[in-house]
Amino acid sequence: MGSPLVGAPLLPTLTRLAVPGVIGSMLQMALIVVEAIFLSRAGTLALAAVATVFPLIMLGHMLSAGAIGGATSGAVARALGANDLMRAQSILRSAILIALVGGAVMGALVAAFGPIFFYWVGARDDVLMAANEYARIVFFGMPLVWLFNMLCSVLRGAGAMTRAALATASVVIVYSFLGVWLIPGGGAFAGVNVTMSAAAYVLLIAYGIGIVTVLILILWPGQPIRFIGYGIDWPIVGALLRSGLLAGTQSTATIVYSLIATGLLGRFGVEWLAGYGLAVRLELVMVPIIFGIGSALIAIVGAYAGAGQRARAIEIAWRGTLANIVIVGAIGLAIALNANWWCGGLGSSEEVVAHCSATLQVLGPFYGFFAAGLGLYFASQGLDTLAWPVLGALLRMLIVATGLLWFDFGFFATPNDVLWLVAGAMIFYGVFVVVALRFRAWRP
Repeated sequence: MGSPLVGAPLLPTLTRLAVPGVIGSMLQMALIVVEAIFLSRAGTLALAAVATVFPLIMLGHMLSAGAIGGATSGAVARALGANDLMRAQSILRSAILIALVGGAVMGALVAAFGPIFFYWVGARDDVLMAANEYARIVFFGMPLVWLFNMLCSVLRGAGAMTRAALATASVVIVYSFLGVWLIPGGGAFAGVNVTMSAAAYVLLIAYGIGIVTVLILILWPGQPIRFIGYGIDWPIVGALLRSGLLAGTQSTATIVYSLIATGLLGRFGVEWLAGYGLAVRLELVMVPIIFGIGSALIAIVGAYAGAGQRARAIEIAWRGTLANIVIVGAIGLAIALNANWWCGGLGSSEEVVAHCSATLQVLGPFYGFFAAGLGLYFASQGLDTLAWPVLGALLRMLIVATGLLWFDFGFFATPNDVLWLVAGAMIFYGVFVVVALRFRAWRP
């Protein structure tokens, strides 16, 4: 018997998978917001410091949950669609190995080169010291983050979206309760350092509890993929890494784009660095929202592709992506019209709130284009057609990188110039991916 997703009514199935997926994504958003609230108690310095580290943390999530994790979900879905349970179980073992090694490698790279990145994006003096302290602890425990995300990716590939959401809920609950007790506030620099260290340790403890939770949910009856056997199927590891690292190129391009944009706005002072850092969190928070529907698409589209029904898989991919565009586009427009909904509760000063609001008023109306490009990227993981979405992300990064030249030639005089460059790159990204897939990889 093949995957139960193949042949099931589309709307009920997509809803059944997407709703817990979106809930899990909203819980991930809640974790980001709660962390920002805790850190805002320490003042603008803490917000500016975490703004320089946050893109690298999101890169870890994008690689382990969206890129290699997405490749894992797609592989699991195709294996179940082809009724190959032994292969699905081997993918689970391979995912654990990749998570531990990948998290350790990323932690080592950030330990070695992180301070250079933080300095490049505008962190100086006390801000740089606080950023280094926070990153040192978080990235030492990055294997925990990778392992949690990869195990959840296996559950999502099997269609167990509710279990993955429950695991995410455990992380948010633990972080929130421990954060209230253990993360201090205070505006002095010594207080900022203590706050950053405490926030980092609490985050790692929360993910440790999350790993225990997700292991219990995998072992719980009713989940088709079990811990059976101990060997590693190296061809499966290689296949996951080939697809995942290609997808990781998109994740890396997205984060480099974010770092470049942060660096450009950081040239206008620490208040702009903190304000843009708060605003860009909304865009990066959109990633889990898009991923909520995208993870459901990976499971359904992958199952149909594994069953040999490619045309139906492509049709489902377009429908699911349209839902992503409508939801994210509506959120972006609403926040653009009422930026204080997001910035007012997180900003540490009126100036930071004003810069955050100015950023969202320019970028918010165009988040639908961002959802189009990234939503199709997730759908492409189910169909194994990642080349065009990855190319779109690379081109988006290069467009924003031209801002460095505009500064050198004196064409950028205000932060608004930078913001409109970022908006233009976002529009190009969405349009390019839609056109490329429609007329190339997914043409009838």
